[in-house]
Order: sequence, then structure tokens, then C-alpha cells
Amino acid sequence: MQDLRNDAARRLVVDSDGGIDDAAAVFWLCAQENLRVVAITAVGGSVPAQLAARNLRIVVEAAGRPDIPIYLGLDPSAPAPRTRRPVLIHGHDGLGDVGLGPPRTGPREDETAITVLARELGRGTDLLTLGPLSNVAAAIASGAATCDSRLTFMGGSARAGGNARPWAEANIAHDPGAAAAVLGAAWSSPPLMVGLDVTHKATLTRVELELLDRRRSPAAAFLREPLQVYGRAAGTFCAPGEIPCHDLLAAMVAVDTALVETEILPVAVDTGGSAAWGQTVVDLRELARRRPGGPDDGNASAEGTPVAVALRVHVAEFRHRVRAFWGDGSSEVAKGTNYPLVNRFC
Repeated sequence: MQDLRNDAARRLVVDSDGGIDDAAAVFWLCAQENLRVVAITAVGGSVPAQLAARNLRIVVEAAGRPDIPIYLGLDPSAPAPRTRRPVLIHGHDGLGDVGLGPPRTGPREDETAITVLARELGRGTDLLTLGPLSNVAAAIASGAATCDSRLTFMGGSARAGGNARPWAEANIAHDPGAAAAVLGAAWSSPPLMVGLDVTHKATLTRVELELLDRRRSPAAAFLREPLQVYGRAAGTFCAPGEIPCHDLLAAMVAVDTALVETEILPVAVDTGGSAAWGQTVVDLRELARRRPGGPDDGNASAEGTPVAVALRVHVAEFRHRVRAFWGDGSSEVAKGTNYPLVNRFC
């Protein structure tokens, strides 16, 4: 697997809605050597944008990276299907209502999230999004941004259905129009979609959750109580006793794409107000036609734009990295081996 600790020039900007799995992802990114998180922009989603910005300040300060600036962005306001704030999962404050103290400083006020994203996209800075795509869509619409960056986004689903709606994943459901605009932009390389197909497979088990109780790392000490709250309801669509940490997986994939196996497939977002409003419609027929003996009947043409859709994930390696992040020095997964893949296409 690619070791990006030798890539001193790697720059990343993160767009986040400030929930508990966002906190795990940002804390992990802060700890990566030779990865420069140049900015984090706050978007409304799990909580309103203003609260997301506050939460992100709390996280970077707890991670020992108060130098990373936080910029306030948008709350989704475009037409979207009706969804509820995930209070049961993230609490009212977005971090589990566990009594975390306020940050020492607030978000930067000299620039907005939109101007920062437009500038960094113009520079080719890699972009990781962990919430609705409202900020990114606005940056692209401003005309000041180019799409030369590598985009990794947590959101969507190819075959796993939805979580906020029957067919819509939460980050897409909060602002389907923004998602459609972002995916339809002229990216120099296909965006990488880390959706429910892999985040509901690469889960945290009892082993990882019990390790939090030992508080062997600053991350484990900070995340223990929020993840206890998160774990009470977040695993609804996962195997019994397991919970997803969607944004943590997406962060790891943004740094090392070898954690997942992808297929370049046409993807469109349903913006039509139907029961599937907010669905990422992934045309899996292209994948099926490439398989030996698969159908090739020249039926309807594909719609959507090319996206690198994560369909398979190295679960054991993900959990190994989580345990190491939480201070388990005894966790061993042999490097260079063929890690077991789950959720194969069939």
C-alpha cells in the first residue's frame, strides 16, 4: 500500500459537517505525518454550519493542531427531501452531548469557506468532503474554482440503499442539487465515492470499541464518550454489534486509495423530487457487461458522469489502522499481504 509519509508536498482541504464520525476522521488526519491539512471548511448537515465550525475547532485543538484554520460555510438551503437531524446518533451538539468544553478560538472571519475552497481547488489541493456538498457546489459556481484537484467524498450508495431515506444517503439527501452539480463538474480525474457500500462493511467491532476504554492515545481519550453515544444507534444497517465510522474510512481512503477497490462507473443524482430523491444512481450495467459472459445487449445508453465508486474494502486493514490510532501497539496485520475483501460484486 502506498505510504504517503514520504510525500511531503501533499496538501488537503477538508469540508465537514462536524459530527462524531467527522471528529474521528479529522483527529486521524491531524496525526498523519507529511500530510498538510491546509484548511477545514464547515457545512451544515448533522448540525448547522455554525455549530459544525465550533465542533471542528474543538477537534483540532484536542488533536494538538490549533494551527489548522476553520472557515464557516453554508447550511443547505436548496430543495431537498425531508430528513431529520440525526440527534439520536450525534446528539444535539453534534459531538454526543458529552459536555466537551468550548474551543479556545472560533472560526476564521477573514474569509468564507467558499472563497477558501475556490482558492484551494484552483491550486490543485486535494479535497475530502465529509458532509453535504453545498460549499463545494457554491465554490464551483462562483467561477473562481477549477476542478484540477482530486476529490474524495463520503456519500452515496451504489447497491446498499440509503440511511437518511430508503434510497438516499444522508450527505447527498441534504442537498441533492449540490451533489449533482459537483459530480457534473469538469474534474480532471473521476471523483472517488466512499459510500455506504463500503462504510457499512468496514465497521468498528467490540474489539475496537473496548480499546477506547483504555485511553491509550489522545484520540481514544477524546473519542471514547462521543463514540459511545454514536454507537447506540449508528449501527442500524450494519452487522449486529458493529457500527460504521463513515468519515474515518473516507479520510483513510483519501490518504491511501489502496484501502478500497473501485470501478469507474456512470453516476447521476436524483434531483426530481420522487421517492428516490437524493439517490446516487450508479449504472452497474457497465460493470456487469465487462464480466465474462455478462450481458452486452446494447440496451439503453449509460447516464451520469464517471465516478470511481468504492465497491470493495480491505476490512482487516481498516480495523488494524483504527486500533493503531487508538494506541494498540500489539495490533498486527502483515503488510504486503492480500487483505480480505468484502462485498464483492456478484
